[in-house]
Amino acid sequence: SFCPSSCLSKISFIGHSLGGVVIRASLPHLSEYSSKFFTFISLSSPHIGQMYNSSKLVEIGTWVIKKWRKSKCLQQLSMTDDSNMENTCLYRLSELPGLCWFKNIVFVCSSQDNYVPYDSARIQICKAAQLAGEGKESQYIKMATNLLGDITAKLIYRLDVNFQIKEK
Repeated sequence: SFCPSSCLSKISFIGHSLGGVVIRASLPHLSEYSSKFFTFISLSSPHIGQMYNSSKLVEIGTWVIKKWRKSKCLQQLSMTDDSNMENTCLYRLSELPGLCWFKNIVFVCSSQDNYVPYDSARIQICKAAQLAGEGKESQYIKMATNLLGDITAKLIYRLDVNFQIKEK
C-alpha cells in the first residue's frame, strides 16, 4: 500500500553488519525525508572497514576469499577496491551526508566480534591508527572524522555487548 510522505512523522533504521553500511549508502538517496530521520541503530557494522581487524584468521580468510572468489564486497570492506584509498567505496561513502540527519544514533558492538573490528563498529579511531599517523592510517582517521564531523544528534550511544557468560 502507498503511504504518502506527509503521513510519516519519524523514520528510523536498524542495520546489522553490512546492513548498517548499506543503510548509510542509501541515506543520500533519501535526503527528501531527512527532516523525519529519528534513530539510526547499527549492530556491529564495519563503518570504517576492516583495516584494523584483530583476528588474523579472519584476515587470512578474507584474503583467500578475495583472491579465490573475486569478492567485490570484501575488496571494499578491506579498502583494496582502489589503489588510492580516497577512491575506495568506503572512503567515498564517508564523505556523503546521512548520519548528521538523525536525532539519535546508536552504535552497538562487541570486542568479542571476530569479523567486524571493534573501533570500526563504534566509528572511533583505533590506537594503531593514532600511533602510525601517515598513509592509510591518516585516511582512516579522516574517514572517522568525515562520518562523525557534522553530527548534531541529541544522543549518541556506543553500546558494548559482552557475550561471555560466567559460570554459576
